[in-house]
Amino acid sequence: MVAIIEKPRNSPRNWQEHDPRHLLDREAPRYTSYPSAHHFKPLSSDIHADWLRGLSSGGSIGLYIHIPYCEQMCWFCGCNTQITRRYDAIAAYVDQLVAEIAHVSRQIAMRPYVHSLHFGGGSPGLLQAKDMELLFDVLRDRFVFLADAEISIELDPRRVTPEMARLYAGLGFNRVSLGLQDTDPQVQKAINRVQPMPVVRACVDALRDAGIKALGLDLIYGLPFQDEAAFGATLADALSLQPDRLSGFSYAHVPWVRKHQRLIDAAALPDAAQKLILFERMTETLGTAGYIPVGIDHFSHPEDGLAVALKGHRLRRNFMGYTDQPNDRLLAFGASAISEFDEGLAQNVSQSATYQRLIREGGLATSRGWAYREDDRVRKAVIAELMCHFEADIGDILVRHGMAFNALDPELDRLASLEALGVVECHHRVVRLKSPLKMLIRNVCAVFDRYMEQPDGQARYSKVA
Repeated sequence: MVAIIEKPRNSPRNWQEHDPRHLLDREAPRYTSYPSAHHFKPLSSDIHADWLRGLSSGGSIGLYIHIPYCEQMCWFCGCNTQITRRYDAIAAYVDQLVAEIAHVSRQIAMRPYVHSLHFGGGSPGLLQAKDMELLFDVLRDRFVFLADAEISIELDPRRVTPEMARLYAGLGFNRVSLGLQDTDPQVQKAINRVQPMPVVRACVDALRDAGIKALGLDLIYGLPFQDEAAFGATLADALSLQPDRLSGFSYAHVPWVRKHQRLIDAAALPDAAQKLILFERMTETLGTAGYIPVGIDHFSHPEDGLAVALKGHRLRRNFMGYTDQPNDRLLAFGASAISEFDEGLAQNVSQSATYQRLIREGGLATSRGWAYREDDRVRKAVIAELMCHFEADIGDILVRHGMAFNALDPELDRLASLEALGVVECHHRVVRLKSPLKMLIRNVCAVFDRYMEQPDGQARYSKVA
């Protein structure tokens, strides 16, 4: 457990405020982008199109495909998805994905090189073979995939058959992320995601037999009825599958945003202190098993790309989490998908029906986004360094962006309260996280976030723990 630090001079009189663990109950963005998507503003499709036309031939890009459909709602889910058992609705959506890919590619002056392609959702595993093949046909026609491109997909273990595994391998998928969450039957029932371990093992065996060796598992801590012993069993189950990556996400209970989360018994959720115990158990167990901690909540085999990128100071963070991809450029397709350009961020409309209508009308489905200012670029760089490496040379970043080395000194002054609690240290404008509570880096990043405090008080984030 994390020890409570001794009380420094001029510290808060209330001992709870003196214990850095009280910071876990505060809200802060997850910083998969800067600014956070909470702050996006209406963005015209003309600006989006200008950014597409401005893509240069120098450097590669990533691609993202969003499939906003599931057969069953998992009550913990924070994704943009809807429930359907009608495949014709999914097939109609795929038709518009194809049309969007074609339209977007026509705005670009060349065929971009692609370093990664990721299918997310929702449940992209719902796509039938003919529609998956259709998407790959148009993608390979419009883009040039690098020989070592990472082609990945998020899959529900309950839907993976040997036939589908062979299809994925044949299309070129070389990495799969499986939603494991928790293997305890009581927890699975409480989140409406029942998937026995034999089903998960059969899925893993099918993927590996098909030749897909790169496997990641997504775990969640902070779910209802989780305790240290049961979560320890989940970790043992996960390790028995020998993944090369694991992600241990903190469950964000935001029923004011995701109404289906109201179906979760809030009284059964662990509090911040209990979640901390689960986090510590995960970190200790995976570290003992030889996994390298990457960022806040990822763990990687030492030879995996994430660990290699961390060691080489090339780790990045994007909407999918931590990544070893070479840059932030991303073209995203589908309802709610967010593209990232050198100039800013552009998000498609979230509603699937509206998205399909806009694409049928022959235009882009742009809804909102953000055009970067120079100040944004600097703060984005600071926050990226902190989120990935828990350290940032603020003066050096400012100078590299053509700004005065002391331009963020007011923010550095505001770190004083976190310094007094032993969370960070700051010397010569170099900020380093000292606390073993890695998630507190979100509190540190929030100090550099110009948009953290909304004048209208509308933005509500998940808790740090």
